[in-house]
Amino acid sequence: MDLITLAAAQAIAKIALDKFVEGGAGELGKTLSTALSQKVMQLGTVVWNRIRGNTTAVAVLEGAAQEKPEDMQKLRNYLYSFWKDENSDFTQEVKKLADELHFELTQIEDNSSMTQNIIGSNAKGWQTKVTGGQPYIGEIHIHDKLFES
Repeated sequence: MDLITLAAAQAIAKIALDKFVEGGAGELGKTLSTALSQKVMQLGTVVWNRIRGNTTAVAVLEGAAQEKPEDMQKLRNYLYSFWKDENSDFTQEVKKLADELHFELTQIEDNSSMTQNIIGSNAKGWQTKVTGGQPYIGEIHIHDKLFES
């Protein structure tokens, strides 16, 4: 294997997301948009450039690209050993790319417009788009009892 394939890059990306983003690999599906494929290939290429001289690592990567569980585990162990030093430039670069990939994976494409018309002096309205987490919508009332001494 002279160049990294998309399948091999996806195997690397899954491992990097597992390592650096809690639960991030679950979002990496088989069908990727062009932009996501490019980000996966970028991450895969960074790792590929580091391991391509090691014939054992390349063979394991080829097996992981074919979704062989034992090769996926071997590749995970191998890459985790590279990423032990969290301050190394290589680890920081992979972490940054994994974070960017996770960000892209979790974005919801919502190009809808939002229009709200509020009429009346006491009228109130809230307009929100929630893409994750717990939405808190509305007024918050805090009632405090004053005590006299």
